[in-house]
Formats: sequence, C-alpha cells, structure tokens
Amino acid sequence: MDPRAYVCAHLERRYLDEHPELTPAARELVHAEVLSRPAKYAASPHDQALLAYMEAHERLMAGLAGMDDLSDEEFDERRAQLFSEARQVLARIAQGDQLCVDARLVSILLADVPLDSALADLLKLEDEIRGHLTGAVAGFDLNAPGYWDAADLARRGITAAERTVSEPACIGWLHTLEAIASLCLASARYRAAITYARRARAAAGYPNHAEGTVLLALARLEDEEGFFAFAHELSEDAGADAADGLTLDDSPWYLLARTILLYKLDKRRAAQRALRTFAERCDGGAFFILNPTYLDPYLPVRPAPHNSWDLAHQAVWEADGIIADTPDFATWAEGVDGVLAASEAFAARNGF
Repeated sequence: MDPRAYVCAHLERRYLDEHPELTPAARELVHAEVLSRPAKYAASPHDQALLAYMEAHERLMAGLAGMDDLSDEEFDERRAQLFSEARQVLARIAQGDQLCVDARLVSILLADVPLDSALADLLKLEDEIRGHLTGAVAGFDLNAPGYWDAADLARRGITAAERTVSEPACIGWLHTLEAIASLCLASARYRAAITYARRARAAAGYPNHAEGTVLLALARLEDEEGFFAFAHELSEDAGADAADGLTLDDSPWYLLARTILLYKLDKRRAAQRALRTFAERCDGGAFFILNPTYLDPYLPVRPAPHNSWDLAHQAVWEADGIIADTPDFATWAEGVDGVLAASEAFAARNGF
C-alpha cells in the first residue's frame, strides 16, 4: 500500500477521534486538508516518523524511476548510491521510532546481504510486530475476520477495512508478510510462501495480489487439486477482486500459473490453450515470457500498476525462477501458435 494513502488515513482518523463533534461537512474538509497538507496534522513524534518515512519512500521511488535511460554501469553505480542514502535515512527514522515498521522493512530489503539473511531479518521483524499488534493494539485479533474484533469495530463505528488502513503498524505487518512470501517463493520455499501470502490476503481493506504468490507456488508444486480449489476460492471471494478491479479470468498470475501447471503435468494441449489465453488477455504477457525484462525491486511490496502491462510483467518476473527450473518451457512457449507474433506486436506498439 502506498505510504501516502495509509499515513494520511492514520492522521485523519486520529484527528477525527480527537474531534468527535465535527459535522459531516467538516469531516469532508478535514479529509481534503489531510491529503493536501499532512504535515499540519502530524502532531506526535510517531506521526512525524511516519511522515518522514512517506517522504523518504517517495524520494527513493522517484530516484529509481529516473534511472531508466542510464547505461548499465551508470545504473548500477547510481542505484547503489541511492540505496545507501535511503538506508541511512530509514535507519535514522527507525532508530527514533521502532513502530515505523515500513522504515525497518524497506531498510532490510535494501541491504546488500544474502537472501537467507534478509529472510531471517524479516521473520524477526514479523514476529516482533505481530506481538505488538496482539498485545498493544486494541481490537486486533489474529482469529477475527479481517483481523479486527467485531465488537471493537462497532464501538468505534468503523469497518475492518477502515481500521486496517488507519493503523500503520498493521499495514507494516501486512507488508512484511508479503515480503516474506515473495522471498520464500524466490528461494523455493513454496509451502512457506503460500502460508505467508494467505495471511496477507486475509486482511480487510488491504489491496494486494498476494494470491499471485499462492498460485505460482501451487503450480510449481504441481498441486493440481490445490491450485484449482484455490482458484475456486478466489472466484467466490468478492474481496479477491479488490485490487485493481482484476477478475480471476484476467489475472496474469492465474493465467500464467495455470499454463505452468498444465505444462509441468504434461498436459500440453491444455497448456497451449492456457498460454494463448494468457497472451491474449494480458497485455505484454507473451513479450515478457520470451524476453525476460528487469523489474524494479519491490520496496516493500508490489507497486500499483501504472501501465497496462505492469501486472503481466510482475507475474512473469515473480515466476522467473519457476520458469528457469522448468525444462524447455521458454522454448516451448515461443513455439506455441500466436505467442511470438503477440510478443512482436507488443514490442512494436510500445517501443520495447
């Protein structure tokens, strides 16, 4: 979730809780004012730490976006410098406020350490923040729908979704779950990836595509029954389509994972049909399978899409290790009727 979204939601909720006498019209004014001038409402040291993280994250992402035209050598040098500077800023924020979870999380993800070391640090952070939420945050309940106690929500007069988005520690915890799931998938810990991704999906008011991690992991495990049972669960769960308005039939993770699963099960005709569907429905899907293309790291989780092909790019990038470990998949994909043509057409349209 974008920091500006949840930091502003937190500042607005705190202000409204402190001013219950405000009329509906006044509340609308507060909402607009917080979005345009969040610093005015960051009264406490914790609020100021959150605001500092939001600004640091925006500088980091803007810096990455400005490197597209650099040579490989310049890119590596500038990115290393950017990451080092960002880590220093994030370390200062986290040192001043350990509950600015995302500052700690992104700092871990930026560290130049082996994947297993990063994963170990993430697991420690997740355990600590989960303990804080269960022990110190009123209404948080790991066993409740959406993670919030219904009676507490009723007392506050808000929904579980509103409670989630206005509690930065909860958002940081959910980001940490997603980051762990992503690293577990990348390091072939498929069962663990499924577990952590499902935990992230269970939250209310937290747009995400953690289902993509589950689908890819189940495909890699060749768990046909589990894969289609989960797909059925997604199709019945209205919340599964909350992120980006994406339906299951248009999900690049579902369509790509289904292709991989059927290929691995040696159901080649069905796999060909699945791949053609992926290429037809997912802009850029064919191109990214045939032309592995660099994707900026998730800091801390999948960013919201800006281009029509961003989600397809994310799905293929996340499946890269699985594809590389599946003999002849890329060669087979290029030979499927229509896939190469779709790739070339996409490249011509978009200047790739």
